[in-house]
Amino acid sequence: MKACHLAIITLFAAPGLQAALPSYETIELQARSNLLVNDKGWNLPPGSSFNSISASINANAEVAFRVQVVPDAGDPGLSRPGVWLGAHGDGGLVYVGDIDALIDNDACINDAGDIAFTISATGSGNALYLYDAATGSASAVNTLPVIPNSYQAPCVNASGAIGFQASFSGGRAYAARLGGTTTIYARDAAVSPGSPYTYLYTPSFNVAGTIAAKVATSADQFTEVEIRTFASDGGSRRLLANQATDATSPYSKFDNSLALADDGTIAVIATRAADNRRVVLRSDGTTTTEIAAVDPAGTILELDSFPPAINSAGWVAFRARDAQGQAIYLGDGQTLLRVVGNGDVVMTDQGPAQLGQHDSSPVFSGRPSINARGDIAFVAGVYPQGDNSVEWGSGVFVAYATPTVKDLIFADGFDPLPGR
Repeated sequence: MKACHLAIITLFAAPGLQAALPSYETIELQARSNLLVNDKGWNLPPGSSFNSISASINANAEVAFRVQVVPDAGDPGLSRPGVWLGAHGDGGLVYVGDIDALIDNDACINDAGDIAFTISATGSGNALYLYDAATGSASAVNTLPVIPNSYQAPCVNASGAIGFQASFSGGRAYAARLGGTTTIYARDAAVSPGSPYTYLYTPSFNVAGTIAAKVATSADQFTEVEIRTFASDGGSRRLLANQATDATSPYSKFDNSLALADDGTIAVIATRAADNRRVVLRSDGTTTTEIAAVDPAGTILELDSFPPAINSAGWVAFRARDAQGQAIYLGDGQTLLRVVGNGDVVMTDQGPAQLGQHDSSPVFSGRPSINARGDIAFVAGVYPQGDNSVEWGSGVFVAYATPTVKDLIFADGFDPLPGR
């Protein structure tokens, strides 16, 4: 009997079993904003609103996002910015800023529940902030000796390091707050004459403290571009290049923003040189996989101009348009799955709703976010089921992943064990 048990354990631990794309049977509303003339919204102070934002999700399915308008408690005619944190349909504002201040970058949450964001108090420049989940408070982050005019794309990782793009009056740099000091990873030529980079695009930061981004190397700042990763020791590695940089490249250009997984793999939208079609790519610098491609006769008719999201399983979530309208898809290079899209029915605090708009406005806002499990956070417009003449505003949702397994052994013709 012991030998039999051991054989079964070995079989089910064998590499013939691998994770397939999950299914998405549950989509849950986290918060909703709407104009007060319509209703008070949900899980937010009445009159709060957010627009053109992205939500961030961590391994615990906690979600964070910025709220641009939070009515002042003393004078509803005045407003403040806020940061929302919650999970599984329960949450609220954990930070509220000063009157007329702005949160001018999307919030980024780590697995501990810490949140990186920026505050602009004057409309010119901003300050880097961190919400500490352990203390339940937020404060400005000291980035000495690096003091930029403004911070873009801040993100905090599991160790508490914060990566960001630093903008100076003359150019840009990639940097991170690591422990008690701030380290510059790369500078453009305007900041550091002699740098090979003429322009640094929006970066992404991961748990290893790596920064990945599109960079330009040509004088015009866009003809010759590369996708690179940067390390805190100043090292850099090219993962992809366009055809103007490398004649053997099949891609003529890349979108300006990308996603970086914790294992160093990136996801980015590119344009193929051969047919000028946009494609979603996954690459580790050695192997590049086309996850999806625009095809007028196929499933993906368009790719929206927002960056994809990627986890360490290599699953890439992205916004697209299919025959039903705008949708969020998930792909792994073998399978393409429509997660959610225009017209889909979801449950809200108001009752059954459909994703969509009362007019031609985009269904979704910002980029999707995906965690290691495959849960996907997204922002979308909603209206009562069957009646898009009524506005229910915009909601932040989580599509929860239900794991599945590809059984490669049995699929290849092996019979299961007797009685199993």
